[in-house]
Amino acid sequence: MDSLAVHRAYQEGDLDTLLVLLDDPPDFPNQRPTGPLSIAEIPLEYAIYHSPIAFIQTLIDFGADPNYGDHAGFPSLIAALSTDRKDVGEILVLLLDAGADIQQVGVNGFTPLHYAAAYQTPDLVQLLLDRGADPDARTNVDDYTTPLEEAIAQNRREAVAILEPVTGQDPV
Repeated sequence: MDSLAVHRAYQEGDLDTLLVLLDDPPDFPNQRPTGPLSIAEIPLEYAIYHSPIAFIQTLIDFGADPNYGDHAGFPSLIAALSTDRKDVGEILVLLLDAGADIQQVGVNGFTPLHYAAAYQTPDLVQLLLDRGADPDARTNVDDYTTPLEEAIAQNRREAVAILEPVTGQDPV
């Protein structure tokens, strides 16, 4: 497989070329990576990192599962939040509208709200809360933190201001 050509097809949002390069797998777009030369992520995850938003929608329309199991700890919503893309909010809405679980769990038990509270913009924290994210969810390592505690630890004052009124805890 020509990995560079595959990457280019993702960047350009070229589904036809991508299918040819991948030998038109029967389980596309939900196949798992195989072999030493394969792209490491499943198609939707790779697209979240590298493709135009229209191509992400194309994959969803083609049947991509926004709740794909992820061995590396970056399910779809957390993958989107871990990028520096300007359209993260739009991607989150697209994934949530396609049925992504708002409580996806990633590395160390982080939920999308943990990730947004610690590393992203306040509008994304609010978006996730508006869509039903649990502000009292706890990680599964270290201090078993909530999104509010992560925001405090990262000195994310605007996120703290959004989370404090909706949590069942006193600020630390």
